Amino acid sequence: MRQKTDTGKGGRSKQLALDEAVRRYVRPGMKLHFAGGIGGPSAAICEIIRQYRGTTPGFTIIGSTITGHGLNLVHCGLATRLVCAVCADISATGRPSKIIQAAVREKRIVLENWSLLSLQQRFMAGAFGVPFMATKSVLGSTIASDNDASFKEIDDPFGSAERVGIVKALVPDISMVHGCVGDEEGNIILNAPYGEDLWGPYASAGGILVTVEKIVPAAYVKQYAALVKIPAYMVKAVSLAPLGLHPFSLPNPGIHDFEPYEKDVAFLNGLHEASKSKETLDAWIEEWVMGCATHRHYLDRLGPERVAALKDEAKARTDVPPPEPSKAGRRPSYDREEMMLVALAREIRGSVRASGHRVILSGAGNRGVAAFVAYHQLKAEGCEVELITGNGQMGFTPLPGMSIQSTEAGVRSCKMLTDTVTAQGLFVGGRHNRCLSVLGAGQVDRQGNINSTVTSKGEFLVGSGGANDAMNAREVIIALDHAKDRLVEELPYVTGKGDAVTTVVSSAGILKRPRKGEELLLVACFPDEGAASLEEKIRSARERCGWPLKTAATVEEVRAPDQGELDLLRWLVSTP
Repeated sequence: MRQKTDTGKGGRSKQLALDEAVRRYVRPGMKLHFAGGIGGPSAAICEIIRQYRGTTPGFTIIGSTITGHGLNLVHCGLATRLVCAVCADISATGRPSKIIQAAVREKRIVLENWSLLSLQQRFMAGAFGVPFMATKSVLGSTIASDNDASFKEIDDPFGSAERVGIVKALVPDISMVHGCVGDEEGNIILNAPYGEDLWGPYASAGGILVTVEKIVPAAYVKQYAALVKIPAYMVKAVSLAPLGLHPFSLPNPGIHDFEPYEKDVAFLNGLHEASKSKETLDAWIEEWVMGCATHRHYLDRLGPERVAALKDEAKARTDVPPPEPSKAGRRPSYDREEMMLVALAREIRGSVRASGHRVILSGAGNRGVAAFVAYHQLKAEGCEVELITGNGQMGFTPLPGMSIQSTEAGVRSCKMLTDTVTAQGLFVGGRHNRCLSVLGAGQVDRQGNINSTVTSKGEFLVGSGGANDAMNAREVIIALDHAKDRLVEELPYVTGKGDAVTTVVSSAGILKRPRKGEELLLVACFPDEGAASLEEKIRSARERCGWPLKTAATVEEVRAPDQGELDLLRWLVSTP
C-alpha cells in the first residue's frame, strides 16, 4: 500500500494499491459511476467483485455502457439498480446480454435506460451544480415516460413556443475511471476519444478513484497539460493497473512512451459462451476474478504473450488503401446480406450528394459497414464528407475488420477526438448539424419511429445507446431485417422518434417516405436468384410487413451489386 506522502513538488501523493483504494472509499449502498471506455474500469470492477461477492451491498451502478466485467458484477448480485444507455454482450459485435435479461426478468435489478447524450447531460447538471439541464434528446420517446421522475417537458420560458426537454441532475457518490497515465498527485491524462468519461467524474460528490496504465512524474504530465482532463483536486486515489481496461481497447491519445492495446475478442467470446448458464458463468468468474487475488494475478493469468499480442495488434497500419475497382466482367455472385449492404451504401451516397451532408454517423451494428463502403466511394468521387462516432471520433478512415467502436487504428486516423456531448449534441443534433445518421434497429413502424430497447414480449434488448440522440440528425436512414416482428404496426417501446427518417433499407427492399409526416412506402425490391417476378416480390414484402404496406406509384427492382462494390465491401469486412 502506498500512503499519502509529500511528493517533494508541493503536492501530496494519492497513490494507493487498488484493493486498498476500493476498501477505503467504496461503501455498500453507494451510487457508483463507471467511466474509462466502453467496458468501464475493468480492473476496478473486478476488485469490487472480489471484495463484495457473497454480500448484498445494494449498489446503484451508473455507466453509459454496461458490458464485460460490469455484467459479471450484476450476475454476482451486487447491484440493485442500473442507470445506463446500453447493457449488452459485446465481443466482435454487440448483442443482448443474457445476464441482464435474466436479472430484469427475475426483478433482481431495476433498469433505468437513457440515451448516451441525455445521461451525460444529467451528469453535466450535477457537475455544474444546477438542478436540471435542457436536452433535445428523449422528447416523444418511451424513455421520457419511463423516466418521468427525472425528465420533464416544459414550454420555453423565453417565449419561443417550443417545447423543451429537461433532465434532472445526476450525482454519483464515487466515480471510477481508467486513464492512460497520471502523476502521484492525481492529474490524469485519459484515453481519447473521451466518449462518456468526463462529466460523470466531474459530477461525483465523493471524488474520483482512478486507475492508470502508468504512474509518471509531474514533469511528464506538464508536457501534455492540454490533455489532462481530470485535475488532482478531484481525485481521491490513483492506482497502478496496467491493462486496466482489458478486455476492451485503450487507444493512445498522443503521448510518447505509451503502449496502447486492442480489444481481446477471444476473451470476450469466452465470457459470452460462459454466460449461457449460471453454472458456467460462476466457474468463469471463479477463474478470472475470484481466482486472481489482485490485478497483478489477473495479468499473470492472461500471460505475457497474450498481452504482447494485444499491444502488437494496436500497431496495425493506418494507411492501407482500398482495393482498385474491378474491371467489368462476368456477373458476380453475392448473397442477400451483401445485396442489402450494397443497397444501403448506395442510399447513403445518394443522400449525401442530394442533401449536402458533411458528416455520417453510423450505428454500432454489423450493418454500419455500409457507411464505410459509402465513405470510400464518396471520397473516390471527390466528395467532402467525414465519418463520426457517438463517442467522439471525427474524420476517421475505416479499415478492414474495423469496429465502429474505438480502436487504436481508428483513433490514429482521426482528424478530431472529442466526447459524446460534442459529437452527439453539436455535430449530430446541434444548430449547424449537417449530419446523416445511419442506424440499425430492432423494430420500426410506418412513421419511422424505432425500437432498440425491448422485444414485443417485453424482454430487454440492448437499450437506446446513442440511437435516440442520432435521430436528431438532419436525416436518418434505418436498416433492419424484413419481417412482421421487425416492421410493426405499433412499437412496444419508442426508443426514438422518426421525424427525420426518410428511408428504411430492409432485407427485402427499400421503403421511403414521400414527405415528412407521411408513412413509409415500398419503392424497390431486391433481385434474387429465383424466378420470382417483381409482382411476387412485392406481394411477399407486403405479407412480411406488420402493417398494410403501401407501394409507390412505381416499384423498381434494385440493380444487382457490381464487382467493384462487392470487392470494397468484402475488403472492409475481411479480417486484416
